[in-house]
Formats: sequence, C-alpha cells, structure tokens
Amino acid sequence: MPDTQDKKPSGMRPGLRYLLIGSLAVNFIIAGLMVGATVGNKRSGDRPPREGDILGAYTQALSSQERREIGKNIRDHHRALGEKPMRPREVLQQMLEALQAEPFDPEAVKALIDQQSETAFERRKIAQGLWLEYVSDMTAEERAAYAARIQEVLSKRKGPPKRP
Repeated sequence: MPDTQDKKPSGMRPGLRYLLIGSLAVNFIIAGLMVGATVGNKRSGDRPPREGDILGAYTQALSSQERREIGKNIRDHHRALGEKPMRPREVLQQMLEALQAEPFDPEAVKALIDQQSETAFERRKIAQGLWLEYVSDMTAEERAAYAARIQEVLSKRKGPPKRP
C-alpha cells in the first residue's frame, strides 16, 4: 500500500486560481466605480448651479401625469406654429459634414451652432411660458405643495454645503 502522506499537495487547482483572479478584478472594478462616483460627483462650491440643475428640479417635482400634460401642450404649440420637431440625428449630421468639409469653413460651423442655440432658446422660452401658465392655474395650496416638492428634489441632490 503506497504511503499517501509522502505526497505534497500540488497547489491550487488552475480553475480555482482563475476564479480568485477574476473575483479580485471584479472587486477592483467595483471599488474604482465607487471611488469615481464619490469623487466625481463633488461640485465646486464656487460654481453657480447649471441651468439643468434648476429646470430639472421644476420638472422632477411634477407628477408624471403633469409632465405628460405639459409636454403635450408644448408639442401642440409647436405643431400650431408649423414647426418641425428637432431631429438630433439631422443636426449632428449637418455638423459632421461641416467639420469634415475641405476646405474647413469655420463660419459654416458657427452658423450651425448659432442656429442650434437659437432653436433651443426659442423652444425653452415656449416651454417656460407654458410651464408658467400651468403653475399660474394652480391654487395657493397646490403651489405651496409644488414648491415643497421642488425643495425636496433639491435637498436630495449632492452638491456643495448650503451656505448660511
């Protein structure tokens, strides 16, 4: 009968070794994502809030039904004016063509940027006007509740400490 105690263990099985290496890699990825999310979300206390920070709170504080209703009013308004909806792909395609053109024409790119800015401004102005009409039709109690929901949305956001 051979002596089994004389055999030395051959080490870790290859499959188990790969499993441990994979597990370690996943742990590093998760740790990196967590650190990146924590560090990356810090805002500078000196930076003013972005427009999206403010406007987003107004819409997030609305119920989904209210957002749908306002969105429908915005679309109906644009249709009544005979405006075509913005097509992001078309806008991007125009910009790509202008950027790739030889010889390069900075004025053509500037014209596209100006057109995009003007269109976005006009659409935002219309949306804000329709939102204001919607809020103006609220009762005092509804507006107070809406303001409280906006405050709740803002308090949940990460950002710089509130100034006294």
